[in-house]
Amino acid sequence: MNQKVYIGKNAIDEWLSNMQTISPKHCFVVRGHRSFEACGGQEVIEQLQKITNSQITEFEDFSVNPKYKEAQVGLEKLLQSNADMIVAIGGGSVLDMAKLIRHLAAEQGHMIPLHAFPTTAGTGAEATHFAVVYIDGEKQSIAADDVLPDVAVVYPPFTYSNSIYQTACAGFDAVAQAIESYWAKGATTESREYSIRALELLWKQLPQLVQAPTEELRDQVAEGAYWAGRAINISTTTAPHAFSYAFTSHYNYPHGHAVALTFPFFVKLNGKKDLYELLGLSSIGIIPQIEAYIEALGLSLVLDSSVDVYGTLQEVNLLRLANNPVEVTQKIVSDLEQYLKRI
Repeated sequence: MNQKVYIGKNAIDEWLSNMQTISPKHCFVVRGHRSFEACGGQEVIEQLQKITNSQITEFEDFSVNPKYKEAQVGLEKLLQSNADMIVAIGGGSVLDMAKLIRHLAAEQGHMIPLHAFPTTAGTGAEATHFAVVYIDGEKQSIAADDVLPDVAVVYPPFTYSNSIYQTACAGFDAVAQAIESYWAKGATTESREYSIRALELLWKQLPQLVQAPTEELRDQVAEGAYWAGRAINISTTTAPHAFSYAFTSHYNYPHGHAVALTFPFFVKLNGKKDLYELLGLSSIGIIPQIEAYIEALGLSLVLDSSVDVYGTLQEVNLLRLANNPVEVTQKIVSDLEQYLKRI
């Protein structure tokens, strides 16, 4: 993985120091809406402009769940600006949009450096070579080497203003990524090392952060989310992510919450003694233990009566499902349906 990374409370200063050397002439800034100013992103761009005298073009006209047509609009605006650098500051959707725009530009022969600043601790999008996009209402994932940001700047204070629910959703996504990467068919020695490193920063800290937030805990979770991203960049995700997409598409569950819905079921299906020991769990009654962990984050596992469980499970992402260590048969899907209806 060829990526420059800055992590920690000095990450912005280190990045700005490097920008003095690079001295971009025109930056295309892909950003969130209110969160961009609330987290301090606006101030960082102003500092960049001050030290490099670069021009700035901003792009924020896209949905929370980024659409392919919106990325095409962003591409047009990027090419019109003649920018020589893309800077993305935001949550997973913002980073995915920037990655998609850069990918589309690269396909047209314009390989423009991309620097990614996550403002949530969870998706790991700053560290992966794939991006989520909605095409004709269907959630899909695009993977390519040029999707991976050239630079990742993990500055934990950007996450300090996140709400508790946002913290829980994003944080659980990172936990799930680390665990799924650990058991994935595509796992390697390197990816498992990243998984373990992530879980050491996430598993115990996330419930503590949700229940009694501190800067120290936010710092650890932000770094842990990055390492979880590094892990799935190698292994990719598995069944919980494969089944999560339709819950988001049709019922607006935030991604991390959608992943949580099926996660206890798959920990029992996929988990082994070494994983349980790593998490400090007993193999006896594993489902209630995972349910209790998720509920301690404030994420309800009870589905609304309006959810078409059977129909939703049929819209599984087959690519992610194929990476599951246990073959997910129709019998297992039926068992999963009964599990979701029972809780």
